[in-house]
Amino acid sequence: MKGIGLASAFRTMTIFPFPGNESDSPATALYWFVPVALVLGSCVFGIAWLLAPVGAPFLTGALVVTVLVILTRAFHLDGLADMADGFGGGWTRERVLEIMKDSHVGAFGVITLCLTLAVKVTAVAYLCGSGDIGFLVLVPLFSRLLVVLQAVANPYARPEGGTAGRLVAEASWRHLLASLLWTGALLAVFGFMPWNVVAIVLGTGLAVTMYIAVVGRRRIGGVTGDLLGATVELSETLMFVAAVLVPLP
Repeated sequence: MKGIGLASAFRTMTIFPFPGNESDSPATALYWFVPVALVLGSCVFGIAWLLAPVGAPFLTGALVVTVLVILTRAFHLDGLADMADGFGGGWTRERVLEIMKDSHVGAFGVITLCLTLAVKVTAVAYLCGSGDIGFLVLVPLFSRLLVVLQAVANPYARPEGGTAGRLVAEASWRHLLASLLWTGALLAVFGFMPWNVVAIVLGTGLAVTMYIAVVGRRRIGGVTGDLLGATVELSETLMFVAAVLVPLP
């Protein structure tokens, strides 16, 4: 008997050995990306909350980002590095796709990873120091919502197929609607946070997502699994930055 996608979502997005059967369609996992993000965000929120009395926000920020990387198996960071190498070093559609498929990491990938992690650690450290750690749950939620949007709204770029080929090809607006409902329900729990700040943070992530979509369509004709991973990492990082720049009243 095939599963409903929950086990697939956990196995894809985390290191957690979740029990259950795989579903017929990989896209079924998209229904559960936001709840899985809630688990991830709750884990790092707990770390920040436990370490708050220590009074070492930069160390806390570094640990939070490190744990988030470990819990996701650096899955999205790998995609970000591949995208940076491909778009940075490839001049034709074929060459970009070829570079992204290569398992080696080049200079563009290394530089992008270092800068992204440095910015993310700094932003998270500031949030931990100011006590705005609710964003440690909200931002991962939003980034997974946005990656569902990315998969639904764009075609798969590799004509021969690939790791994320079926997931993107079979992604539909039902998956996005379910993700929006999950997000709305969870936002109700965070109703104490000003909606204007939440809207700015989410809007920042949406802008990043749209930029990746436009560049992906222009350069390679759509998205790949690497671009989905880059969507998670870049939107997450810049949403943390937005949360810092637009502090809670």
